[in-house]
Amino acid sequence: MSEYQQYEFQALDRPLSSDDQTYLRSLSSRVKLTATTARFVYSFSDFRHQPETVLDRCFDLMLYMASFGVRQLMIRFPKALIKPAVFEPYCVPHLITVSTTAKSVILNINLCAEDYYIWIEDDEAWLSDLVALREELLQSDYRVLYLAWLKAGFAEDAAADPKELIEPPVLAGLKTLTPALKSFVDLFKVDPDLIAAAAQVSPMAKKSKEPVEDWIAELSETERNHYLVRVAQGETHVGVELMQHLRKRFGKTDPSPSSNAGRSLAALMEIAEENKQQRRAQEKQAAAVARRKYLEAIAPKSNALWQEVFKLVELKQAQSYDKAIGILKDLRDLAKYQENLPAFQESIHQMQSQYSNRPGLLQRLRKANL
Repeated sequence: MSEYQQYEFQALDRPLSSDDQTYLRSLSSRVKLTATTARFVYSFSDFRHQPETVLDRCFDLMLYMASFGVRQLMIRFPKALIKPAVFEPYCVPHLITVSTTAKSVILNINLCAEDYYIWIEDDEAWLSDLVALREELLQSDYRVLYLAWLKAGFAEDAAADPKELIEPPVLAGLKTLTPALKSFVDLFKVDPDLIAAAAQVSPMAKKSKEPVEDWIAELSETERNHYLVRVAQGETHVGVELMQHLRKRFGKTDPSPSSNAGRSLAALMEIAEENKQQRRAQEKQAAAVARRKYLEAIAPKSNALWQEVFKLVELKQAQSYDKAIGILKDLRDLAKYQENLPAFQESIHQMQSQYSNRPGLLQRLRKANL
């Protein structure tokens, strides 16, 4: 498999200035640039600059993917909007980290895992599906951090044994994920059974309407004008700052995590495996019921299906042979269900004798164990 690397950058708070675009073009001739995005794709070479520096100067999110098993998501926040301490319970050395620059707080989820060693389609953009995670984090929804922690225990460079990895505070709402969280789970390949195991102690997220109008009415005219002027001047995230101020002023705290027994990752894996076995058993039973209903439905048509098989075989085409094999598989299963398998096998033997000069058909019969 060829080496492949892809860097996607996304600006949300402001479009790229002309100086920004000149700077980005100077980094690489490979850049694909728009007013709010930049994308760098490499095969057998690398991006020779610090992605974090580029992110801090021009963008708000970066997604890095490499065919040699790496997934990295970095999210930048203005320092005034978020404190690094809110991320720290979910940090894992070298894998989930938080850093600060002169103007920013940067969350870095950087994982290398065996199931990331896959082919990446060129020109396939992923970052747009993750953009909403930034706003969710700004609104004190930290579920993506817990999901990242679940996957970090399986990273190739995870330092601790799963028995020694004790889960951070479990957050509400793990049973019902937002579209952006679902995209994160898909891209970073977080085991759904492991999420379900963790969610056993995760309460439903409560959506209570906040009396924003009443809170604003309690502000002084000077305070209200302060926020209105900033909105009129086009500042970003004024609404976030205002809501943070109102909640702090009127005693509304951030959603607290649920109490939990501090389960180890190994314990969660055991629960996940039990859930997986139960789910597979249920799926197998449901599939068997559906298959039985299907066979009962085609039973009255068995003679017509045999005639269709011979019509397809007479066409002497690969596609027709494949269709004939599919019908024969149904007829075989029907014969088993009706406890009439010897008669089916005799029909197959007759077909093999009749069409002994059709190697394509005979090969397909053998491959399908017919």
